[in-house]
Amino acid sequence: MSKKKIKKVVDVGFIPGIYNYCDRWCEKCEQQLRCMSFVMGKKIKEKGGFNFEREGHREDESIWARLKEVFESTYEVLHELAEERGLDVEDIYASENIDREFWGEDYEGTPREQVYQKLESSDLLRICSIYEYWADKCLEQLYEIINDKEKNELLEEALEVVGWYPDLIQAKIRRALYGYHYHTANKSKTTEDYNGSAKVALIGVERSIENWKIIQPLCPAYQKEISHLLVVLEQLRSDADEYFPKARTFVRPGFDN
Repeated sequence: MSKKKIKKVVDVGFIPGIYNYCDRWCEKCEQQLRCMSFVMGKKIKEKGGFNFEREGHREDESIWARLKEVFESTYEVLHELAEERGLDVEDIYASENIDREFWGEDYEGTPREQVYQKLESSDLLRICSIYEYWADKCLEQLYEIINDKEKNELLEEALEVVGWYPDLIQAKIRRALYGYHYHTANKSKTTEDYNGSAKVALIGVERSIENWKIIQPLCPAYQKEISHLLVVLEQLRSDADEYFPKARTFVRPGFDN
């Protein structure tokens, strides 16, 4: 896409591809109205969302028929949004399709099965799984005792943060690894998108470390469990930094510039 067209999209308030490098915590984000994903989702919700239970839907209707409705509804909202912002739909497609090479047709014919095998044998993903499992276990117990404690906003906020990130960290690491193995197999010399995913994962790891350290002295009965979680997170941070040495310098559109 030409720089002129990208500028046109940016000038009406959108940052192309911003949603690829966020932590999906929309209500905490200051860039909501500059994110095409958020604005589209908001407009679809205002129109009633995708209600498959309403009158007119048969019980035996295929998933493909329902998906067709989703795509048609999304396309309709996209046209409406383009008109409101004075854009052509083609401009939106072109500007938001920055991941085409990473996720799109250029993957056709690549040894995907080999890439997936490498993913599932990755130590990084194993560490993510270990952390997610034990973090969920610990959080279940902490949520049970928090109701018996006097209201503590600091504790509640910290628990909210550590509860947000376990599955997101794993998802971003998985995406980063997939991109890494794809680019390695194809000997790509382009600026790798996967570093953006790895950076988001690292941010999630560091926010989790920071907030577990807040929780630890406030819940002395769980000192040992939280110490173990911190060790796992430190290992994950170290391994991710080693695996993706350029991740921290990756410039995420809308967040780092």
